[in-house]
Amino acid sequence: MVLIHGEPRTFTNYSMSFLNWNSCMSYCYQMLTCIAVHYYDQNPECQIFEIGKINDLKQLDAYSGKIMAVKMLSDPTQCSSTSDGNSMRGEISTESSYQNYNITVDQDIWTISASPLYTCPDSFKLFHRVLGMWCMGVILKQNPNGINQIDSTQLCADKYNAILSGFDSTPEKRWVVDLANTVIYPNPPYKFNAYWVNGIRKDICRYSNQTQNPECQDKNAFDITDPTMSTLNAYVWAPYQPDGMQNNLGTSNCLLFRVGPQDGAGVDDRPCDSLKQPNEVFNNGFICGLRPAET
Repeated sequence: MVLIHGEPRTFTNYSMSFLNWNSCMSYCYQMLTCIAVHYYDQNPECQIFEIGKINDLKQLDAYSGKIMAVKMLSDPTQCSSTSDGNSMRGEISTESSYQNYNITVDQDIWTISASPLYTCPDSFKLFHRVLGMWCMGVILKQNPNGINQIDSTQLCADKYNAILSGFDSTPEKRWVVDLANTVIYPNPPYKFNAYWVNGIRKDICRYSNQTQNPECQDKNAFDITDPTMSTLNAYVWAPYQPDGMQNNLGTSNCLLFRVGPQDGAGVDDRPCDSLKQPNEVFNNGFICGLRPAET
């Protein structure tokens, strides 16, 4: 918290609590959405301002009796209580939401500019990708016999106005593995649970005599429509995969992510209408993805 003598200048509303000054600052520090508090010696009350509710404040001299504390990110190697040595910015981040703000100073006016509030649907996680923020959710099958890629794609669109998600990084895969294994594992007699992910084999890559085409080699053979994926490096094939070329025809045109008891077990190409691979892979759900809402 950065301390200055000052008062709020332009704001929409605030909450109030009859706390002493130290408790007022502590309350704001621990409150996720609080970015500033104001206290006046002559009328001792704690005024609490949340992000988006205050636009600017005015710095005063020490004789005013008015004091403010402003929350911002700081250098972890020091703890400065003034604007010097601090970033003049802050952020509010949860599992499924994000908002940041910047503070500029012009003479004695501090202006606070907040970004939109980015939010994901319930039970989704917000990831910060190179190409933009992305919400991901692990959705379990509706049918005890498993789920195919066609139904997964439709459910994702109908319920969340979303698409099947890909993986842009290893931490995204790690999150899916951890979440999936808290929900269901093991699932005998299957070695792996699996979840449909983004990717469909290109029409020009469905015959074995086309595989020499650079566009049809390895992961290039699949169309990826996840708009914020910047790399395919997180798509690591499971052992002996892809194996979808049979009788000169690509029959396994959709992609699954296998999940083992401890870790991800790689990507597998499977027929889009398949529910399971006996004793090997059970299609337990799908990974849904969409851009966060902005408010």
